[in-house]
Amino acid sequence: MPDVVRSQAWSRAPVALLRLDADGWVLDANATFLGWLGRGADEVVGRVRLADLLSVGGRIYWETHVGPLLRMQRRVDELALELLGAEERLPVLMSARVLDADGDGAPVVEVALSSARDRARYEGELLAARRAAERAAEQVRVLAETTAGLSSAAGVDDVVQVLRRTALRGLGASGVAVWTAEDRGRLVRHGGTEPDGTDPPDPSVEQLGAGPVHRTPAGEVLVALPGRAELQGVWSLRPSQAPGADPWEPDVLAAVGRLAGVALERARLFDQRSSVAYTLQRALLTTPQLRDPRVSVATAYRPAADGLEVGGDWYDVVTLDDEGTLAVVVGDVVGHGLAAATTMAELRSALRAAAEPGAGAARVLDRLDGVVARTGSGLAASLVYAELAPATGTLHYAVAGHLPPLHLPATGEPRYLWDGRSAPLGLTGGRPRPGACVRLRPGDRVLLCTDGLVERRDRALRDSLADLRDRAAGLLAGDAPLDALVDAAAEGNRGPRDDVCALLLTWRGADGAG
Repeated sequence: MPDVVRSQAWSRAPVALLRLDADGWVLDANATFLGWLGRGADEVVGRVRLADLLSVGGRIYWETHVGPLLRMQRRVDELALELLGAEERLPVLMSARVLDADGDGAPVVEVALSSARDRARYEGELLAARRAAERAAEQVRVLAETTAGLSSAAGVDDVVQVLRRTALRGLGASGVAVWTAEDRGRLVRHGGTEPDGTDPPDPSVEQLGAGPVHRTPAGEVLVALPGRAELQGVWSLRPSQAPGADPWEPDVLAAVGRLAGVALERARLFDQRSSVAYTLQRALLTTPQLRDPRVSVATAYRPAADGLEVGGDWYDVVTLDDEGTLAVVVGDVVGHGLAAATTMAELRSALRAAAEPGAGAARVLDRLDGVVARTGSGLAASLVYAELAPATGTLHYAVAGHLPPLHLPATGEPRYLWDGRSAPLGLTGGRPRPGACVRLRPGDRVLLCTDGLVERRDRALRDSLADLRDRAAGLLAGDAPLDALVDAAAEGNRGPRDDVCALLLTWRGADGAG
């Protein structure tokens, strides 16, 4: 290629080309470079250094990195710099190499600058897209965690705690409050003051008329919690004032609000049912105050799950006649909740009606079988029933598919009473039930309990029964409460727990001195 053609191609190249001396002074520049600067050749060639045409950060970078790299490596490739253009800063990518001059001439640095404006725009768009994807992923995570929390929330308080956790941890709110709609649409706030110590303003239902998410003049964000038919509550969030905090997506807040509204509606029904069942069960598990010095009864109950004190285990104590004959029973109804509590009430009433003076333990269970056959209520329930004559210490008992009574004598070794056993209620096929009898000595005790006291998923039942037999006498020594035995059993159970119900009957002798 002739030199004149080469020169024209160099001058008109679409990228900026220049030559520098060893100190960075511009020796030559093509039209593209001069056009970017908006200057003529006489203003640039031999008059400025390339570093002087860069932004402040670019000049520092040239002096601390580019210059030393050229001297050591004799070339650099695609370094990002900012050129001070005629009207604005131009992002450019610079590549350069050092050429040794012929003879005694000084080395020359050839430089090529390409516009990085499109690349910078692309990188900005890519960064924005990545941030949007990260935000979307975070919102999906928050929704997933909130959905999981709300699906397992049992009562209203549990739903409120999920919403507080979502606001403060998931969304980074600086404050949160939850109101639930009570009678006639009245809003009642749950919880105390906000994390910053202030009280949130009370919202009004009218503020939510414009849509599911509303921003108040004070900056609070109110989210409606709708149920299937009516508003269940309001969720109030205070945005974070931290620099760079992302704004919340209204659609995400509205989605959480819908989930929480349905959860609140369900939680109210749960609380109502639990309250009814709890009240009924408490009535069934009240131990009467015995005034007979010859006998004493202690009871203990532990529900299987925290916050749901309604199970299928029950006990009762009844004085049968003027002689002070005492009937005690411990039973286990299949299931939990209101249905189990209702069945317990029916069995309790039926047993009290069946336990007539002189009927005997086996006959009482026969009568209960008849009730189960007629009503269907209490089928497969288990129980142990016993009658104690305080004047003699004679204990008659019968067991319907239940754990045997544990006899704890005042002197001697504890033993289980395995006689008088038959199938659970309603499953004998009409055959008469057997009964059994044991004569207690003054100071003797008899423990009746449900299987929650001994059953373990990691142990055989016979081993658990043996452990209870060996430990009961020591844990109940002296005046130690029955709670000590129940709590010790609960601590040793590392698997899923069942309800625990226990009754300890003590005969002190005919004169009550034992």
